[in-house]
Amino acid sequence: MSDYNKASLITYYRIKKNMTQEELSENICDSYTLTRYENGSLNPSEENYSKIMKKLGIPEDTIIFHYQTEDIGTLALHDKLLYYFENRLYDKAQAEINNIISKNLLPLTYAENCQFINRVQYTIDYENGCLSLSEYILKLETLLKLSFKEYSPESFHSKPFFTENELLILNNLAIAYEETGDFETSNRLFYNMYEYFENDIHNYTKSYHLFLLNYSNLLGKSGKYEESINISRQGISWLMNHNKGNYLYYFVYNIGWNYIEKHKITHCTEEKNHGIKYIQIAYNLCCLYPESKENLEIISNYYDKINS
Repeated sequence: MSDYNKASLITYYRIKKNMTQEELSENICDSYTLTRYENGSLNPSEENYSKIMKKLGIPEDTIIFHYQTEDIGTLALHDKLLYYFENRLYDKAQAEINNIISKNLLPLTYAENCQFINRVQYTIDYENGCLSLSEYILKLETLLKLSFKEYSPESFHSKPFFTENELLILNNLAIAYEETGDFETSNRLFYNMYEYFENDIHNYTKSYHLFLLNYSNLLGKSGKYEESINISRQGISWLMNHNKGNYLYYFVYNIGWNYIEKHKITHCTEEKNHGIKYIQIAYNLCCLYPESKENLEIISNYYDKINS
């Protein structure tokens, strides 16, 4: 289980039980340490985490399950599959999925494993044309309801904490709804996730920058250029604080694109110049990463277009 989920669980159940930090930490740790557990700045030891969960009345099998999912071998499997998937090496990703399932390396009886594997599988199938967009959405929503039974795209509301897999499925759903032209539902999903991430307990999860990038894209396409720019700047700040420089050019490019699009309405030369400057910076940043050749060409072509 990720550190971020531990922080969320402790906070959620403590508040639900109407306990103060002093009450919960008594005979386990000092209240300052518990505060750090809850804001994610300190990862509790297995012993302390177990004591806290038991004091909160969380079932023992829930705690055992969380520890099972922290296995180093499991994390290695996750990282390997995600590397292939995120770099669009779909043949290798599919082979890895087949290997995991055939050898039962990630038992699909666990909802988290099922969501992790099948989110990747469904996305590969959709990208390869094996699923229609409507089928893809239906499969993702069914997958999400394994752990989030109350989910409804029409009345989506956040909950106290999400697993990493749930967040990634929601992110994929928001993008998929955008592709159908249903910007209202897409925006509803993104906005509720944005409010969720605004809580300091949550905003260091691995999927945060992906969410910000896609939300920025949606806002820009909806003509909300300033909002999109602000979200992109948040993304840049987060990436800089977490040493993830390889994603910077996405957000910088988004800012440039928004300024250019805004210029088409306002005809403000300064905004166009800002846009060109950001596109140039995005190109230079993209040059630093050899896996980004396709994106480098896109940025280069766009730069030529706006200067023609």
